[in-house]
Amino acid sequence: MGRLSARVAGRETTVKRVLLTASAVLLITAVAVGQVAIIWRIDTRTFLTIVGFYATTTGIIVAFAVWTAGEVGLPSFLLLESLSGSQRWLRLLVHGVGMGVLVSLASVALAGSGEAGVLRPWFWRQIQSPAGATLMAARSALLEESFFRLFLIPFLVSVLLRAGSRRYRLRVRHGSAQMSETRPERPEASRWVVLCAVLGSSFLFGLAHVFNPVPAMLLGPFFAHSYLRGGWESAVLAHFVANWLVFVFYF
Repeated sequence: MGRLSARVAGRETTVKRVLLTASAVLLITAVAVGQVAIIWRIDTRTFLTIVGFYATTTGIIVAFAVWTAGEVGLPSFLLLESLSGSQRWLRLLVHGVGMGVLVSLASVALAGSGEAGVLRPWFWRQIQSPAGATLMAARSALLEESFFRLFLIPFLVSVLLRAGSRRYRLRVRHGSAQMSETRPERPEASRWVVLCAVLGSSFLFGLAHVFNPVPAMLLGPFFAHSYLRGGWESAVLAHFVANWLVFVFYF
């Protein structure tokens, strides 16, 4: 199962992109706001403010990510790929559930080896019940995979392609020399460019986990692999499975 590619065009694809983007934004907003509302018991005004914040920010991030991924030839949603139903389920099983189990074992191994230490996350009290662990695992998986993989990897690839595809041409006009910049219409992302983007996103992913930055940096490429092979859905599922197993059986 190789890397997915999002270079598809057409009205039907655009409609699918819009619908999937809207569905992802609604799901992220519902889970994130629901988790906050249950824990903090906020009033109606605060609730609506938080809904507006999450819907707006995630809408911008996901929409930008989906269209940028299509421009640089990276995947966004697994449902956009030209695969059969059985192929999609297989990718979800391997790169979602399977990767989640692998990451959970690696996370516990890093903690046991002293890399992660015995530091507890700031939300430790919120994951002491199965319901709390499930909700927190879903919230972090949706938010983090949407930003660090779906958004950040295509964004970094786009930046690297633009920086590396600059070409200059010397032209003489009216007796004076002028240097003009030209770019290929649609440059290809090599494996090295994608690897640099994965490492960059993993580094920032680690910095975001202030209580255990080094293990998060080391585990970031695993989630990136799930994203590149199985789309956003597989990365979210892998992250959720890994978080849930660690929250329930370790913390």
